[in-house]
Amino acid sequence: MITTLPVNDPQMSTDEEVEKNQVKPDNSLERVPLKVSYATGWPIDIIYGYLHKNNEEKGFNDAMVRSDLAFRDMNMSIIKNKILMVFREINLNYDVMKRDLEIRMDTCKAAGLLTTVSELEKKMSTILTHKAELKELENDFRNNQEEASVPLQSYECGFLRGIATIALGNTGQAKTIPHMNIPENVSMATTA
Repeated sequence: MITTLPVNDPQMSTDEEVEKNQVKPDNSLERVPLKVSYATGWPIDIIYGYLHKNNEEKGFNDAMVRSDLAFRDMNMSIIKNKILMVFREINLNYDVMKRDLEIRMDTCKAAGLLTTVSELEKKMSTILTHKAELKELENDFRNNQEEASVPLQSYECGFLRGIATIALGNTGQAKTIPHMNIPENVSMATTA
């Protein structure tokens, strides 16, 4: 049986909640269950959640605390390593699912359950497609390319915005700095 993991909206949740892969009931308006077009119910959704996370506010707040570039680089490295760890976890999850499915397919073939084998082959196809997508996303993330670069670029943008705010505060100029505009409902359709 393929298990699915619940997904949190990374914009509205803390890192601990995303890591636990649980939707916690909360009566506040700050946290809501994920309702986006890339929610397939498969483990790949967790990666999409991390890759869509806008870290601009965190970067801005970090710059307000300590505005040197070594601090920025350290925090960007932490974000990157955390996401790479999630990639490894999700890949391992898919590997376990794949091995389980292979065993079930062999058992069903031996029993002559062709309809069940056909259904399991469809699930295997989905797993293989997701594994290929994960490999491509991880490569893009490692190279800071395309949509996979949002977490690090948004952090850097926020950090630089924080430094600019500090600089403008010291010169007496207006403190209006533009925000990075990342669409909230970016569709990352995957094969389900």
